[in-house]
Formats: sequence, structure tokens, C-alpha cells
Amino acid sequence: MKITNALKVAGIALAASLASTALYAQEKIVLKYADQFPLTHAGSKLSAQPFKQMVEERSEGRIEVQLYPAEQLAKAAGLLDAVRNRVTDIAMVGVVYVSDRMPLTSAVELPGLFTDSVAGSAAFTKLAQNDLLESEYLRNGVRPLFTMVTPPYQAMFAKKTELNDVSELEGVKMRAAGATGELIASSLGAVPVRVPASDLYLALERGTVDGAIYNPPSLFAYKIEEVLSSITTNASLGTVAFAALVNEDVWQGLPEDARKVISEVATEIGETMAAGFKDQTGSAYEKLEGLGIKLIELSPETQAQFTDKLQSVEAEWVKQMEGRGLPGQATLDAYRSYLQE
Repeated sequence: MKITNALKVAGIALAASLASTALYAQEKIVLKYADQFPLTHAGSKLSAQPFKQMVEERSEGRIEVQLYPAEQLAKAAGLLDAVRNRVTDIAMVGVVYVSDRMPLTSAVELPGLFTDSVAGSAAFTKLAQNDLLESEYLRNGVRPLFTMVTPPYQAMFAKKTELNDVSELEGVKMRAAGATGELIASSLGAVPVRVPASDLYLALERGTVDGAIYNPPSLFAYKIEEVLSSITTNASLGTVAFAALVNEDVWQGLPEDARKVISEVATEIGETMAAGFKDQTGSAYEKLEGLGIKLIELSPETQAQFTDKLQSVEAEWVKQMEGRGLPGQATLDAYRSYLQE
């Protein structure tokens, strides 16, 4: 009798434990996702918003993604710290703002490496997952979910309507994003000025800068088209890399099936975001031209001048990396190899 009663008690305890485990496994998971983009921005429409929808649908509501757009939780430059410190669980981080802590990632932002941003993004994903995962991401307490690079940046101006020679940029104050953008602007003879995208409208309107090195699809969310006179269509002034990063402790604490859903969605978002930005570049030019903004197509001669000037950027970047004891050339070579795959 005692044995039977003991078995009964043990059975009840086991059943309760299993029930508790099953219940815990089905508890709702809430993840905060922060970025710098307004909800009207292409970056939000192509990443955060579909990420939320797809994760919630595929997890059948078990995972809820709460969006905090437009720098609600942290400024663009503070998003890496926000995800590291668990102010948010996931953040879309512009690498240009954190190149001091993710210096080797900025290799993908150098000018002239690619013309197809979809291929550039796929190569960046491989570089982040294979070559830089430990040294630049896990070291910072984060893990990349998906990554992308924008189409090549263009030159745009508040008043200038022609660009027939690279010498015309001498002394022109140009908004540049991050250290690599500053190298690019300087190599062309321009004066680089760091201005957040959210402040670019006022900087152009007030003459703080004469122009900017920026990408067309992103203009409209900040109404920058209202203070532009012209934009180039075929310059190749580097790019900007973005990485959706999840806090590593948060990631390791998620159930395996939740990680599987998020990983699958992240892979798809990385691909569609890059393709979406590429597609929106063409439509952005059409809209800008319709607003009376001059589209500047650089002549082959002027393009050659740009290419010649920009050659120094790569060499200077490698020099800076190697001077910090970092494998700059090896990282750049790895990225080039992924681009050729």
C-alpha cells in the first residue's frame, strides 16, 4: 500500500511537472524591436513591419513583436547600446554609427565593390555570419539576425543643378554617414559633415551643408526632397550597412522552436529588404523628377574622375584597420570572394 501510494504521489507530481513544462513552453514571448526609421520609411516598411507580421503569424501568435520606430527607445547612434543593455531585444543598427565597435563590418560600405545591392547584401550576410560573428558581434553581446547594404549612395544638392567635373565638389559641405562616408567625401575634395538623417532637412535648409551623400528611397520619410535641387543617378559613393541585431542572452534564452521561426523569417527579410530597396531606387528617381528635381547623369568622363579619386578610400581604410591591429585586407578579400559566389 505504501509503495502504491508513493507511486501515485510520484505520478501526480510528474504529471504536474509535465503540465507545467508544457504550459511554460506555450507562454507568450514578447520581443521589443527598435530602429531609427519612421513607419513611412522604406527601411521600416521592408524590415521591421514585415518581420513583426511574419513572426507573429508563423508562431501562431505565440511570439509578439513590439515595434519602437523612429528612435523611440534610442537615437540611431545609441541602438547598439540599447540592444546590448536590453533596453530592446532586437535593434536595426546602422553600422556607420558604431564603426568604432564594428570597424571591420564597414568594409562592405567601401565604394566600387558592387553595383547590385542584392548581391552586396548576400555577401554581407556571409561575411557577418562566417568571418565577423565572434569578433564584431558576439563580442558586443549581440547576434546578427539579418543584414543588408543599400544601393550605392548618390550625391544630392540643395542648390547645385550641374556636376560636370569632380573639381566642382572642392570645398562643398556634404553630409556623410560615418567614418567611411567621410573618407569618400574627403577623397572627392568635399568637406564631410556628420548629420543624422533625421536632421538633414534642416541642415540643407539652413545651409549647414550644401548637399549630402545619401540614398534616394530614404529621402521621402524625412521630406528631404522639399529642400533639394538635384541628385546624381549613376555615382557610386559607397553604401551603408544595416544589421538587425538580437541580444545574445535573449537569443539563448528563447526556446529552440522560437529561434527557428525567427531565423527563418530573418533570412527571408534579409533577401526581400535588399531587393525592395533596389526596386524603390528606380521609383524614387521617377518621383523626384516629377517634383522638378534635376537628375544628374554623370558623363563617362566624370565617372572616371570619380573612380580615380575614390581609389584612395580603400587603401586608406585598409591602412586604418591594419594600424589598429585588425585584419582589414583579409576581411575585404573575404567580402570580395563572397561577391563572386
